[in-house]
Formats: sequence, structure tokens, C-alpha cells
Amino acid sequence: MSSSSSAPAVERKEDVRMGTEDPGKAENMPLQHENEENMAQQSELDTRKLAVIRKIILAGVMTSTTFIASATIASSLLIIPASSTDLVITELQAQWVDSSFILRSGIFMLICKEYHTDQLVLFTCQWMRSTTVFFGRLADLYGRKYLYLLGMGLYTIFSIISGFVRQSTALCVIRALTGLSLSIALPAAFGIVGVTFHSEPSRTIAFASLALGYPVGAGAGQVIAGSIAGTGIKSWQYLFFILSGLAAFPCLTGMFIIPPEPTRATSTSTSDGKHFDYLGAGLITSSLALFGFGLTQSGLIDGGWSVPYIGICVGISIVLLTLFLYWQRQIDNKHPSIAPMSNLGIFSRQEYKVAAVLYITFTAYISIAGWMYLTTIYFQTLLHESPLLIALHVLPAPIIGILACLLVPLLAPRVPASYLLVVGGCCTAIAHLLFAVAPLRRSWWVNGFLSNLFNPFGADFTVGIGSILLTNLVKDDEQSIVGASLQTSIQLSSTLGVCLCSLTQKLVMGNTESVEKGLRVAFWLMAGISWSSSLIAYITMRKVGLAQDIR
Repeated sequence: MSSSSSAPAVERKEDVRMGTEDPGKAENMPLQHENEENMAQQSELDTRKLAVIRKIILAGVMTSTTFIASATIASSLLIIPASSTDLVITELQAQWVDSSFILRSGIFMLICKEYHTDQLVLFTCQWMRSTTVFFGRLADLYGRKYLYLLGMGLYTIFSIISGFVRQSTALCVIRALTGLSLSIALPAAFGIVGVTFHSEPSRTIAFASLALGYPVGAGAGQVIAGSIAGTGIKSWQYLFFILSGLAAFPCLTGMFIIPPEPTRATSTSTSDGKHFDYLGAGLITSSLALFGFGLTQSGLIDGGWSVPYIGICVGISIVLLTLFLYWQRQIDNKHPSIAPMSNLGIFSRQEYKVAAVLYITFTAYISIAGWMYLTTIYFQTLLHESPLLIALHVLPAPIIGILACLLVPLLAPRVPASYLLVVGGCCTAIAHLLFAVAPLRRSWWVNGFLSNLFNPFGADFTVGIGSILLTNLVKDDEQSIVGASLQTSIQLSSTLGVCLCSLTQKLVMGNTESVEKGLRVAFWLMAGISWSSSLIAYITMRKVGLAQDIR
């Protein structure tokens, strides 16, 4: 009896240990486990949604950077009459005030040839403009987030100061520093997008969004400046307060939305112990500054290229560039303790595809900058239109540019990159051709409007598709430097485009004494350069499939 009664007792104890004493609990165990799995899946889904939302906001913040850069450039020319009257200076001097920032894009060549700006001031502004590559490399080595926030923060501060300064020379300096601020922020923005968005289609959409900021900013800048310029003599300074408010958004939002930087560098060395290449930075910055200075001065002074120091500046810039390339090779071979400014191997990857994209961008933007310059001269000098009317006559271009940027994420996953680059170049060529052959008094709707429709595709397809190609061809620690190279290519080509147009117009006018003929020949020249951009794109990219597939 005792043995039989003790056996169930032992079994009951074992049941208690195994947790099977309560049949109801045993039945609820699978349900509880299923609920835990559902909660875990829901938590993971919420995390993914949060990550997606954060990436969308991040793309918007980075897009606001290109928006602000473009809006600042587009709005500057329209406040010239009001600022010149308020500051009691000539419109030519007011143009120089605005050009201190616009120096980044080359449009400052609109300064009349009779107004000679102090060469030291011009070179200083040009040097600031040429620091993009330097800051791009700093962003890759020391932290893109830090450089981005620094650039946008300085832009906000200098824009506020610009709204209070009442002396033209001081205002020139402040506007130049404002432009320098964007030279810090733009390469970092490109790099942030490149290292954050890895999968498709978010990567293509993010870079298309970054390019979208340019036409949207141009249109908004023209509207804002046109509205402000007509409200009163002193109202022009309100533009700087508006721009500072716009810049405060990405600066403040970026503190929380930009992913934290990994620990990788100190003030004296990179994370792997290498030192920053200060010599290379000085060589490439000085080379770009002297080259840009020579080009701009050739269009600003009487005699142009016949003046000795113009050729000397360009010659020295070529020598410095050669020394820079030699020094980068020396670092690779003999100085492993130094992190080079640029790994020259980047440009030869995939059968020199990186170099090809930069060259296509360079030729494309020569034509784009030429169109902006020539159409302004066309409406201002030949048709004697007001600044507001000129803005309205070129306003469709940035609007269509928005459409072109929106087409990039739709077409890039479906159409080979070479086709899009070729079509973009041909469209810009047609835009120039319409002005080159149009009778002077023909309705704007017949030629001018159509030219506005065709022009943006060259720039926006090139930047959108080119950005995707470049970011796929380089490593994560090279994203900002290649973004800086793209920006530098655009800046130099913009300067060269306006210089070529100004020089061509001047030569033709010297022989024919006709402004109209000079403009027509310049339009033909820009059309030819656009066609050459398409030809280069076809030759170098014909074997490339979709932009997102190249690695």
C-alpha cells in the first residue's frame, strides 16, 4: 500500500516540476508564445517604419541644402536695383555684392566689363569657392554630420548678419563667407546620402531628391526675390532673413535625424592613424582658385587674355595641379602614413567611368551656365526688359526642371544610363538652337517658352543619373570627396561657360558691332558643346546598363 501510494505522489511532484500540473496552463502556453512572436514582429515592423520615416525626413533635409544653394543664387540678381538704391551705390557695385556669393556658379560674370573690382577681393572670393574638394575630404575623414551642421550653421549666421550690414564692401565679405559655408555643407550632404541609402529604389530616389532641390530652389528664389524687390527700397535685406530661416531647418533637424558618426578620426589623424594631407589640400585649392580667377578676370577686364597676368594665373594653376597629381602618387608609394586628398585610382575605375561622368557633367554645365547668361543678356540688353519680367521669362525652366528630377527615379530603373545622358544633352542643345535661329521680335511663346521646356533636362538628368553612377562606383569613405569633385566640376564648368559666352560675344561684336549677332554665335557655340556632351556620353557609357547596377 505504501509503495503504491507513494508512486502517484512522486508523479505529482514531477508534474509540478515539469509545469504540467495545470492542464489549462499547458493549453495556454502555445497561445502565449504566439502572442510574444506577434508582439516581436509588430515591434520589428514599427522599427522598420520608423527607419523608413527617418530616411524620408533625412532625404528632405539633404534636399533642402541644394534648395537653399539654388534659391540663394537665383534670388540674388533680382534684388540688385533695390539694393543699389538703398545703399547709394551703382547697380554694377550691387551686382558685385551679390556676386560674392554667386561666384560659386559663375553667374557673377554678368558684372559689366567697365566695372573693375579689386583683384585681391576677387581672388579671395575665388579661393573660398575652391575649397569644396578640401571640405569634401574633411567630411570623409572626420565626420560628414559634423561638417554638414557646421556649414549650415555658418550659413544661417552669415545670412542673418547680411541682413544688417549697410556697407557694400563689408557685405561682399559676408556674402563670400556665406558661399563658403555651403562649400562645407554640400559635399557632406552628398556623402550622407551615399552612406545612408544602400538599397534600391531608396538610393535612386534619395539622389533624385537631392538634385530636385536645384530647380525647386531656383524657382522659389526667383519668386521670393521678385516679390520682395517690389515692396520697397529697404525690403531687399529681408531676403537674407528668409534664407537664414530656411537654413535653420536643416541645421536643427539634422542634429537629430542624421545618423551618428562612427569613431574614426582625431584632430590630427584619421581612425587608422594616418595624417591629413594638408600639402595636397593647399595645392588643389590654390590650383582651382587661380584657374577660376584667371577665367573670371579674362571676362571682366579690357584686353581679356591679352593681359599678361591672366595667362600667368592659368599657367601657375596648371603647374600646381600637376604637382598635386605627383604628390598624390608619392603618398601612395612612399608616404603610407598620410591619407591622400584623393585616391587617383577612383577616376580609373570601371574603365575610367568616374572620370567620364565628371567630364560629361563638366561639358553639360558649360552649356547650362551659358544659357542662363545668354538669355539674361538677350532679354535685358536686346529687349530691355525689367528684372521681374526677365525672371518670369525664365521661370518655366526651373519648373520643368522639377519634372525632369521627378522623372529620374522613374526612368533610372528602366532606361539605360547612356540613353538618359544623351537625351539630356540633346535637349539642352535644342534649347540653345531655338534662341540662335529665332527672329528677334518673335513671340516668346514660340521660341523662348520652348527653350525653357528643353533646357533643364541636360542639367537635371546629368546630376541625377551622374550622382547615382558616382556613388555606386566609390567606397563609403570616398562618398563626400566624389561629391565634392562633382560640385567642383559644376562650378568650374559654370565659370568657363559664362567666360566662353562673354568672350565669343565680345569677339563677334568687335567685328560686326552687333549685340544680336554676338548672342546668336554664342548660342550656336553652346549648342555645339551640348551635342558634344551627348556624344561623349554615348561613347563612354554605351556599355553601361541601368545606373543602379554599375559597381
